[in-house]
Amino acid sequence: MRRVLITALATAAATLAVASPAFADVTQVAASSVQGTLVHGTNTEQTAATVTGNLGQNGPNIVNFDADTNGPGDLLRLQDGSGQADVTGAEITLGGTPNDTYNILSGNIYLTGHAGMQDIEFAFTSGAIGTVDFILTTLEADGVTTMNTAFDNVAIGNGDTFYAFLASNGESITNLFYHIDSPPGSVSLIKQVRIDLAGQFNSGVPEPGTWAMMLLGFGGIGFAMRRGRKQNGRLLQVA
Repeated sequence: MRRVLITALATAAATLAVASPAFADVTQVAASSVQGTLVHGTNTEQTAATVTGNLGQNGPNIVNFDADTNGPGDLLRLQDGSGQADVTGAEITLGGTPNDTYNILSGNIYLTGHAGMQDIEFAFTSGAIGTVDFILTTLEADGVTTMNTAFDNVAIGNGDTFYAFLASNGESITNLFYHIDSPPGSVSLIKQVRIDLAGQFNSGVPEPGTWAMMLLGFGGIGFAMRRGRKQNGRLLQVA
């Protein structure tokens, strides 16, 4: 029992060392590790250089998308209705089929009316395997300094590919820029965008460091209780 306890404590200590906060202001994480508020449409179809969705159904109208497209005017389209926000290039033929839209080459996702995002998750829909570059701008904990963190040559699959980025150490994400490297113009849709506002991180999944601290705490409690039982046994023997 004691050997198992010592092994568990050693494993937790090693995990804690590995899971210490990264020095980077923002890191790319598994999409399943953050589950923010879903961005919704506004009940009215939008076609404009910048389209804006609601953070949550009927929530604040603060989530902005702009882009370069392979169509005239670099216009985007946010679907009608209040369901999850689907952002595409503008319609090629007005009133055409839902897939008759221009593709997206690059763009930005950012908020208005709030300091920034704690994390963001989204999916690109592409018709070909390729790569994308991301540059995320963060506002540092001092509330003044801004930093850019680049993620180059990130893979895009044929179909839906999910991405997620998380700010730590008091920083917040103020802008997410993306540029489709190859094949250019292959992204037809941005969807399932989820955001946690800075200061309101609601992920229910503990980070590795949290698990390690919990394991160390439980191990320490178990060790103390076992030691206490041994001491009580010795006192009883002496008595």
